[in-house]
Amino acid sequence: MTIGMRFFLIGALLSVWFGALQAQQGLQPKYDISPSIAKLPEQSDFFATWLRSDGTYKVEIEAGEGPGTVVARYFNPEPIKVETSAFDEVEGQPRLEFVLRDEGYPGSAYRLIYLAERRVLVGTYMRPGGEPSQVFFVREEEQ
Repeated sequence: MTIGMRFFLIGALLSVWFGALQAQQGLQPKYDISPSIAKLPEQSDFFATWLRSDGTYKVEIEAGEGPGTVVARYFNPEPIKVETSAFDEVEGQPRLEFVLRDEGYPGSAYRLIYLAERRVLVGTYMRPGGEPSQVFFVREEEQ
C-alpha cells in the first residue's frame, strides 16, 4: 500500500469516526471552541490509561526513556506483550502505533491519533491478514 493510500485511508477512517462520535449522545462538546485558541495535540496527550469503547481492552501509555519514545502496555484484561511502540507525526497530527506479539495477538497493531476537541484516541486496529477495524479509546478517569 502506498503512503498516499495510507493517508487517504486514515483520513477516511477519521472522518467516519468523527461523524460517529458526533452522533453519540454525551460526546458533544459543551461549548464551541475557536480553532485559534484550541490546544494542538502533542505527544504528552497520549500519556494516560485508555479504555477501548467496545470491551475490556486497556492500554497504558507513558513516556519512554529517550526523547520522543513511548512505552505502551496492553491488557485484555490480563497483560498482552507489546512488541514495539512508536510515536510519530502524520501531516502534523501526532500518532501512536504499537504492535502486539503474544498468544492470540500475532503482530496485531494499533494506529491511533488524539482528537483534542473530543479527548479521545481514534484510529485502527489490524490483525495480520484481516481488515482494519475502527476503534476509539477514552481516558480511564473520564469514564
